[in-house]
Amino acid sequence: MLNRNKEGTPDLERCCDVCHSADSKRVDAYSEAQWPLVECLSCGFIYLKQVPEYEALSDELAWEKQHAQEAKRRRKSIGGALDAATRWRLVLGKMFDDRVLTQQRRSSGNILDVGCAGTCANVPLGATPFGIEVSEALARKAAPEFEARGGQVFHGPAHEGLDCFEGIQFSSVYMRSYLEHEAQPRIVLEKAFKRLEPGGTVHLRVPNFGSPNRIVMGRRWSGFRFPDHVNYFTSPSLRRLAESIGFQYRRVNGWSLFDDNLMVVLTKPASS
Repeated sequence: MLNRNKEGTPDLERCCDVCHSADSKRVDAYSEAQWPLVECLSCGFIYLKQVPEYEALSDELAWEKQHAQEAKRRRKSIGGALDAATRWRLVLGKMFDDRVLTQQRRSSGNILDVGCAGTCANVPLGATPFGIEVSEALARKAAPEFEARGGQVFHGPAHEGLDCFEGIQFSSVYMRSYLEHEAQPRIVLEKAFKRLEPGGTVHLRVPNFGSPNRIVMGRRWSGFRFPDHVNYFTSPSLRRLAESIGFQYRRVNGWSLFDDNLMVVLTKPASS
């Protein structure tokens, strides 16, 4: 939840999106000077207190630029190099988790990929693809692919894109490596809930702040990326957020101790 000034426009300071509390304490062990990471005093959710404006995410802080810079920085650090050299420990688990999550995706109807990152390849053939992408360059790159299959791409924040698709019901919404970047995750999930057909699903993949790897790696954990990762979910905090909106929550990769991510399917009840 973004605080708003008297003119009604969002400023850069957030409250807790899981429980709406404004009370928090700084997490000094992981914070950076410009980007304070805080813990909600009411529910324990970890999030970035101050976040970039959406306009910055469209260009200078766009995902593709931040990802390249972060990869370069990690290669230069001893901890990052060690983490990269031992990524094999995650491969088997991720292959299994990706397969399970993919099997549960629908292959027909309208499917929305939030944070589509320049391609509609994630949407199975047979479905009509729609996309939302805040990066101007990636949205422009993706548009021809989506339009060739009868869909379209919206360039801008997800909450605006979901409003743009008013009247369209989706069988599935993909949010892979997206929700950790979203300054207003509650609003986006609420709007996704309304756009889903009864029984429809949201497929989520986000960094898992509860991962044992985070405890071992500390500040060098791969899930920390400032300022573009603004939410640090655990399975309990993500479940609480999803269920408060009306979703049924199911974690796909709960068996894996070494996966740095949460892979989750949220289902809109058939009676909704």
